[in-house]
Amino acid sequence: MSTDPSPPSDSALRDLDLRVPPFPRTLPSVLELLHEPGFTDPEDLTEIVQHDPAATARLLKQINSAYYGLRRSISDVGRAIRMMGTTTAAGSVVSLGMLRMDELADGPVEACFHRFIRHSEATGFLASSLLGPLSPADDGPAPESDVTQGDGFAEGLLHDFGKLVLFYNYPEKAAALYEEKRFAGHLQETDDRKLERFVFGCDHGQAGAYAALELNFPQTLVDVIRHHPPHSETGDAPRRVLRAVRAANLATKAMGAPLAGVAPIEEPIEWDTCADQPVWRHWNPDPEAEGPPPDLMDRLRAKKEMVMLFTDFFVGGDSEVEEPDLPFSRPLVA
Repeated sequence: MSTDPSPPSDSALRDLDLRVPPFPRTLPSVLELLHEPGFTDPEDLTEIVQHDPAATARLLKQINSAYYGLRRSISDVGRAIRMMGTTTAAGSVVSLGMLRMDELADGPVEACFHRFIRHSEATGFLASSLLGPLSPADDGPAPESDVTQGDGFAEGLLHDFGKLVLFYNYPEKAAALYEEKRFAGHLQETDDRKLERFVFGCDHGQAGAYAALELNFPQTLVDVIRHHPPHSETGDAPRRVLRAVRAANLATKAMGAPLAGVAPIEEPIEWDTCADQPVWRHWNPDPEAEGPPPDLMDRLRAKKEMVMLFTDFFVGGDSEVEEPDLPFSRPLVA
């Protein structure tokens, strides 16, 4: 039996028979802000968040946690956003939208769901970090920029959005595919997307793009969700952002559990395998080079503890930690 059903075309994405997870109405507005050039104004985010009691409560809980170690309690969400930084606060609101999926957290895909959240946060962090002054722009190094502006964060955070959609629509099948690895062995297929299309009728890139369109996500984000898997078409997604998401996705898999995410086949990869992937050549200032700069993999490997602390902060893990130099304070490529 063929495990490679023809994927739906872009024009047919709207015809996919999928339910869209119930996300808060504030989510598209926050994503629009994250995609505005130079997004730094806390007032715009405050205006959105103050109409969402759950998001307000989350931000106030985080700013008053031991992570920040404030002597006095903060009760004003606008002040909390200013102190956290707009990108960190916006990322926390987006994360909350995913963490609200209680039926996934307690159902057949519970283990997958929690690993998915960790992987998503880690990929967002690394994608934003990789978009530094030597980012892989088509016309040479990108202009000097501050990663606190959040370039690539939302794209990295939501790159696997389609897996959340598949969890929501097909929890039992998803658990069998991603957690039990049941189909990979029987079908002797090594392509993750082909396995997903065989089991669900679409892969996670297609499912994510469908739901993102229904939820009115920014078009650039839809394109990254649709085309982020390796060897996929690039579509209209910004190439430098798409490359950063693909590279960050590889790095999190090389970091291993619990950051590697979920996939039909085993998620972690070796660092040597990671470095061999073609995407890394875009970070090398030598145009003739085939791989990454000599020290980039070591610098990424050394970031695992920081990435773990970052994901702890977002998923509500152990907050009794010394505050690291987070988030987005220093690009990996400088």
